[in-house]
Amino acid sequence: MLDRAIVLKKVLSSPRYALAALAAAAAYYLLFLYVMDYGMGVPFVAVPMYLVFALIASSAVLVSLSAYELARRLLVVTAGEGGAISVCTASFGCMIAGCGCYAPLVSSLLYTMGLGAIQVSGAIALLGDYQEWLIFLLIIINLGFIYYQSGRMARTAKSSRRG
Repeated sequence: MLDRAIVLKKVLSSPRYALAALAAAAAYYLLFLYVMDYGMGVPFVAVPMYLVFALIASSAVLVSLSAYELARRLLVVTAGEGGAISVCTASFGCMIAGCGCYAPLVSSLLYTMGLGAIQVSGAIALLGDYQEWLIFLLIIINLGFIYYQSGRMARTAKSSRRG
């Protein structure tokens, strides 16, 4: 556990990766604003803003960790999986944080998957009912990947010091 904290401290205390985290947070916030403004220009957030900010912050830390690992281990396929997860969770979280801005996007996606009108409306209603819990779940997913990725980075650092 201490090794994971050391990895996080090392990554986030580096000016380059702290800047990467800030840039990712700004990009995710702008994505959030864009998605909120997409539906009729009236931004309305149906979930508490602290959940949105926690999702943005956890996604930004995950991107920073992924950038650090990519810089350390160029051309390693597994190094980029945290960044991909971060983009997916932040994008989906920003999409469902709005009152109904996600409905056209999600419905067109579900229609192309072969669902009918009743199933699509049920899925959108489900998203609307459980918005807070879904964003909380996305934050937990980000934190889980941060834990996993920092542990993997700590293990590789230990094995490289031994060898």
